[in-house]
Amino acid sequence: MKKTLYITSLILIVFLMWSCSPKEDNNTNPTTQPEVTPTVAPTIIEEEDMDDTDNEEGEMAEYYVYTANEDDATVSVIDMKTMKTITNIPVGQSPHNVQVTPDGKYVYVVEGMSKTVSAIDIETNEVTNTISVGVGPSHIIFSPDSKLAYVSVAEMVESEDEETDDMERMKEVGNIYVINLETNNIDAKIPVGYMPHGLRMTPDNKYIIVANNDSENVSIIDVSTNSVTKTIEVGKKPVQVAPTTDGKYVFVSLSEDNSVAVIDMSTMEVIKTIPVGQTPIQLYATPDSKFVYVANTGTNNIGVIDTKTLSVINYMNAEEEAHGIAISKDGSNVFVTNSGADSVTVVDTATNKIIGTVAVGKGPHGITVVE
Repeated sequence: MKKTLYITSLILIVFLMWSCSPKEDNNTNPTTQPEVTPTVAPTIIEEEDMDDTDNEEGEMAEYYVYTANEDDATVSVIDMKTMKTITNIPVGQSPHNVQVTPDGKYVYVVEGMSKTVSAIDIETNEVTNTISVGVGPSHIIFSPDSKLAYVSVAEMVESEDEETDDMERMKEVGNIYVINLETNNIDAKIPVGYMPHGLRMTPDNKYIIVANNDSENVSIIDVSTNSVTKTIEVGKKPVQVAPTTDGKYVFVSLSEDNSVAVIDMSTMEVIKTIPVGQTPIQLYATPDSKFVYVANTGTNNIGVIDTKTLSVINYMNAEEEAHGIAISKDGSNVFVTNSGADSVTVVDTATNKIIGTVAVGKGPHGITVVE
């Protein structure tokens, strides 16, 4: 029985990793950009149009970027002053996502195969605490006071028929774990859709928005009650959400629709779907709410969505399998992990040009900025 559960857990983790990877599409040329009809025609920045990637010392701010490297069980730390990786921290198996706490003291890494989340002390870059969670954890966010963590977990539980040794005896259940970081206790499990993946909190800290990869919807969680108040249908294989800081919209990447859904938070309804590159994964809104950057892993590029026109205005070529995305607090730089190239692409948002590429550990997925 234990062997069967272990094998099933492994299958689930592999499926989680597969759901975030690019899919072949016999009807689409992966080297071309999607057809869009924006108000402003998009500019496609090719490799030969990029600035020299050698950045002069002193141009970048003094902060660090952390990446979760699934293929070698490490977290890379990039010093953005020199634009070089300064260390690779050993962590648990299949680290998928990293996120800095609001107080700036720790970076937490979600370790899929280990079924854990671990805290990295930013002062020492060492793992100081590890907390067990359910099967298939993906992403993590925090309460504003850094006392609670919210972790998306795609779980499998046994059915009543324990004599059957196949997948039919398992039932899929998705939860958001609420972890008290002062006690390491799991205070609550909030049922959401199947295969919950990316999640973020709204700027007013009232709601958590969760992308349910297998349910083709997002869950709206009321933080005050730890309960789902609404479920919104969005499209095929939602991966991550990006609330704008003005509270007006939430953008949702739809990895199998090659598009981004736009939710109007005043009505909590989808008002538009924007075509982007193939297999969009993570996306992030700029601090001024004017733009949303999206990593398109199938077309190895980065799309820029204008939140005023709700259309794509730029594409920039990244490297193989663009995946995770983060933005500096001042909005001056965007950072994108390239899972197939073991690198991070650095974008100058003032010009929307690539200003650097940094080598990191193997298979980088999640990414976060520590300032």
